[in-house]
Amino acid sequence: MSLLKTQSLLTVIVLMWLTILPKSVMANEKLRQTLERSDDNEPFIVREEAILNIDLLQSFYQDSQFSFLWRTEQGSPNAMARELVDTIASIDDEGLLPNDYHYALLLELNALTEIERELVLSDAFVTLVSHLIAGKTDAQQIKSEWKSLPKPRDASFQLLQLAATKSLTKVLADVRPVDARYEKMKQALISLRKMTKVEWLPLTASPVIKTIGASDPRISDIATRLKLLNDLAPEWDNKVYDDELFAAVKRFQRRHGLKEDGVLGKESFTALNITPADRVMALTVNLERFRWLDEKLGNKYVLVNIAGFYLRVIENNELMLDMPVIVGREFRKTPVFSDKIRYLVLNPQWVVPTTLAVEDKLPAIKADQNYLKNFGFSVYQGNSTAAVDPSDIDWKSLTKRNFNLRLVQAAGPLNALGQIKFMFPNEYDVYLHDTPARELFEQTQRNFSSGCIRVSAPLLLAENLLAGTQWDLDRIKLQLMTNETKTVHLKQAVPVHIEYWTAWADINGVMNFRADIYKRDALLYAAMQQSLAQVTDEQSQLKRVNEQRYNPAHLDQ
Repeated sequence: MSLLKTQSLLTVIVLMWLTILPKSVMANEKLRQTLERSDDNEPFIVREEAILNIDLLQSFYQDSQFSFLWRTEQGSPNAMARELVDTIASIDDEGLLPNDYHYALLLELNALTEIERELVLSDAFVTLVSHLIAGKTDAQQIKSEWKSLPKPRDASFQLLQLAATKSLTKVLADVRPVDARYEKMKQALISLRKMTKVEWLPLTASPVIKTIGASDPRISDIATRLKLLNDLAPEWDNKVYDDELFAAVKRFQRRHGLKEDGVLGKESFTALNITPADRVMALTVNLERFRWLDEKLGNKYVLVNIAGFYLRVIENNELMLDMPVIVGREFRKTPVFSDKIRYLVLNPQWVVPTTLAVEDKLPAIKADQNYLKNFGFSVYQGNSTAAVDPSDIDWKSLTKRNFNLRLVQAAGPLNALGQIKFMFPNEYDVYLHDTPARELFEQTQRNFSSGCIRVSAPLLLAENLLAGTQWDLDRIKLQLMTNETKTVHLKQAVPVHIEYWTAWADINGVMNFRADIYKRDALLYAAMQQSLAQVTDEQSQLKRVNEQRYNPAHLDQ
């Protein structure tokens, strides 16, 4: 049975269950009057804080005959209420803010009226659930960072589920990301928060330390940091750069996408100098990205991590392929989105996008009259299918405004797309492809492209995607030798997810960190630190009016 059908069935069962209970047991007249007197055009405020989900709560309590959810028969907060307070007290372990869920009010539950307490607890629960399901922030509004179908935020079903099961633990477990990596990132965040109290003064980057047995006054500080970061055993005790410390440095380098050579140079010291507070920020925003993530990635899918510079093929939760990739430069960013790879093009031609033709190719052509010939380009006027002679064109007179030419690079060893491109037609005109510039894969930070993703092992990827068809590796190689362009469709389209992670736990539970190449983390972190629960100045002006309207002491008048 689908999740939607299951939720619908449970909703019906809960409503029937609520309906058959005696009204004398269920109904609370003051709660009814409070909710029915609320005005949709004005904020509903309790003790300086806005109730964020008043419409949803009005509907829920009306359907439940205005019964209390969070109190005992004696009128005190019940076990679920206390559990919710404890959960919110530690929600910063997941990078969320307790105060977004009325934490200050929850600490003073006994000081609230029964009705205030009921609405504050329900509002806190609903807001928390919506954030665990889909994130606190809207990915679409954070500078178009994450292009995917927005996940539903309505927590009505979870509120009904809570009323039926009386199990807050189960409801929250159902809405958290179902992935062991999320839990590992939570635990890493907890550990890093403790480290923020440790003095983390910058280590100088010179001289380089690279020789086993070398002595250096920085050895002690390096070892202390590697112990705190779980790369070096706590019992290590030496004064020199020995084999064990060398191995720990290599582990640290591997986790940070650095050249894994054990040499402590500028890049390694830069990574060692990243403070725990900066790592807390990285984990906070990447936990949020995890909550944005669509859980239905597919039984088999291709995953690209832009900031990690890698591509992986996952099938039935197993890693099938793992390879380096090259992604877009900072000013030509690779977009974040999901689609499906539908076909491959062997020996592709390259139709140069107009922007690249004007900004990159035109200056090169003006500087070298043989550029087009040397790199196998044909030139077409407008939409014409007949090539024109490049020598007949006054290239020096062409600018961005009057450029009306189409540049097409023939298939072959010099083609910018290499020998294979992997197509998933999309609004960004982005795809995966081979490249003749193989030397760039030796770099650790590989943001060199104009937006498309260059793969380091295109033959292996093609073989994997075409499994189950007549196109085995030998046939693919034979086709490539002909230089003839050939389109080959996959037996079944394979989802591709292009994502952006600067901190993540790998399949072995090891934490990895990467540079924020597109400078997105700080922007997202700032959005996450904005409080939701505090009343705005405009809302504060209505506080006295609302206190009169919703004060239980006046409801019987």
